[in-house]
Amino acid sequence: MSTPAPRLVALAGNPNVGKTSLFNVMTQSRHRVGNYAGVTVERREGEVAAAMQPPVPITLVDLPGCYSLTATSADEVAAHAALTGADGPAPSAIILVVDATNLSRNLYFALQLRELGVPMVIALNMSDTAKGLGLTADAARLAERLGAPVIPTSGRSGDGARELVAAVARLPERGTPHLVAIDPDADPGMAELAETLADLGGDAPRSRWLLASAAAAEGIDVPGDPDEHRRLAAIEPDRLRRAALALVELRYREVDRVLAHAAATSTDRSAAPAMAMSDRIDGLLTHRLWGLVAFALVMGTIFTAVFTWAQPFMDAIEWAMGLLSEAVSDALGPGLLTDLVTQGVIAGAGNVVVFVPQIAMLFLFLGALEDSGYLARAAFLMDRLMSRLGLHGRAFIPLLSGYACAVPAILGTRTISSFKDRLVTILMIPYMSCSARLPIYSLVIGALFVADPDAEGANLQRAGILLGMYALSTCSALAVGYIAKRTLLRSPTPPLVLELPPYRVPRLRNTVLMVYDRTMDFVRNAGTVILAMTIVLWALLSFPRDATGAGGEGPTQIAQSYAGRAAQTLEPALEPIGQDWRMGIGIIGSFAAREVLVGTLGLVYGMEADEDDPVELREAIRADVNAETGKPRHTPLSGLALMVFFVYACQCMSTLAVVRRETNSWKWTLFMFFSMTAIAYVAALLVFQGGRALGFG
Repeated sequence: MSTPAPRLVALAGNPNVGKTSLFNVMTQSRHRVGNYAGVTVERREGEVAAAMQPPVPITLVDLPGCYSLTATSADEVAAHAALTGADGPAPSAIILVVDATNLSRNLYFALQLRELGVPMVIALNMSDTAKGLGLTADAARLAERLGAPVIPTSGRSGDGARELVAAVARLPERGTPHLVAIDPDADPGMAELAETLADLGGDAPRSRWLLASAAAAEGIDVPGDPDEHRRLAAIEPDRLRRAALALVELRYREVDRVLAHAAATSTDRSAAPAMAMSDRIDGLLTHRLWGLVAFALVMGTIFTAVFTWAQPFMDAIEWAMGLLSEAVSDALGPGLLTDLVTQGVIAGAGNVVVFVPQIAMLFLFLGALEDSGYLARAAFLMDRLMSRLGLHGRAFIPLLSGYACAVPAILGTRTISSFKDRLVTILMIPYMSCSARLPIYSLVIGALFVADPDAEGANLQRAGILLGMYALSTCSALAVGYIAKRTLLRSPTPPLVLELPPYRVPRLRNTVLMVYDRTMDFVRNAGTVILAMTIVLWALLSFPRDATGAGGEGPTQIAQSYAGRAAQTLEPALEPIGQDWRMGIGIIGSFAAREVLVGTLGLVYGMEADEDDPVELREAIRADVNAETGKPRHTPLSGLALMVFFVYACQCMSTLAVVRRETNSWKWTLFMFFSMTAIAYVAALLVFQGGRALGFG
């Protein structure tokens, strides 16, 4: 007996409704769950788990979270294309996830989906939270008014997921479009709406979508055939906007009727203790002054903990790498292969893996703050500053994501409707200190600023310097946005529309799994690049063997290698920013990816060390002395110049690739790379030469 073909079902909903949480429950998979629009930017698919026992196999497509189908952002264009089959097979059913605590916002989207004529089930999510907030909704009456089954669910606990899958299995294969009726006699606006739709080909789902999208889109190409574009071009723009506003008004009138028929809302705060508690906390955390103080304390605590809590794990990794290198050396014996494995792979990659605990710790804190609802408050606080700089408040969300990685942060800008505002944000994101910079900061701070990690106040000192680097990157990103908005990409700034969800206890499982996924992404991506670069660099540092003495008695003469000679030709350009040719090898290699610098330096110093065990990189950098002057090659001032260089330099091929894809332009990609490289060099030059002029040797 053949297995029936899976049924393709789209999972749709506004941002922040718990859509991806339900997706995880039904597919028993692990995906990023967040509190902001744009988290599920990319299309994701998953099979409904066998534990849910669907009569027919179901493939779920998790669509981008969006507030409507009107094409005002790339997310909404992608969602509409997926639902109508414009970019592949059309779904045979829709699961619409709505927030039971905010039905009035969600029902507009529900009416738009109902117009498509695709059979639909409505998941009344966060029903348990709604009860705690004193809110009630009659699922049966809501289903009666919308003409679709309504299933109360909870993405946090998984309640209602089985019933939801069963309801989807019972849906018919085909549906009928349900259009909110237009009464031309109601008022002049409705009459003009009816006439405009007639000019677009009649009152149909496609005509309504074209009308609304053409009137609202800015910088978004509304998909359509030549005949549709000609009909749109023939309509006077003001008339198009008036008709679109009338269509919005028509739908909201229907939303009011649905709410009056099916939902009752309690406005008594005493009946909503959870909301009242959130309000009391917000009195402090969103205060103009104390909110900023709290935000600074939270970030300071995070960076202190990144050093304090991660240090034992880092020590354990260094110890394990030493044992591994010794075991490999004993097993293989002297030879070229032994040198490659111990001095190349283990020394290079090991010096990056040692910083994984700090990166995981950073992801853990940011994930917990996001899941708790606090980062929405941080966005609200920062919007006051960003709006004064002329920046879009929504830009704060992908900018904050840039602390983890620029690639998903740039993808997150798709939620910004204005193309110019989106491009400004894309240009800002690489200035944010991503997780790949953290190993560099940690290495330099540990080697040159804090000689004794056990000294009193050492952790506070390290955290302060690290926080300073992150503050510099954030201020620099804001400055770039400020300049771009007033020069190359001048445009008005729309106000921030951001909902503040009630505070919640972070979901430990989701947070831990997110930390694991993001950390392993870093390890896989960094590991692949570093392994390839390490092998190439090891060869360039080892040959010609007759000149370098690689594999013989004593340390390798790196200066005589191919890489050493090439770096020495660049040393005149590196000396003004306080770096020598050894550091130059790392800087050159790091143009593929920033974290390669640490592995490269581990390789350089490990090969030069006349030791059987792998060198402890921080100690090696601290102890490196210029034989001619007898003074340290690296000082706190040169270390500061190096960190400042990496604050600004755009040394990440993956970031450049995604910028090229998202802007569809080499012009902006090359502008970003060369401008950031130039700024990085000039900034490092000013730091080092300015410091020397002030007497900081």
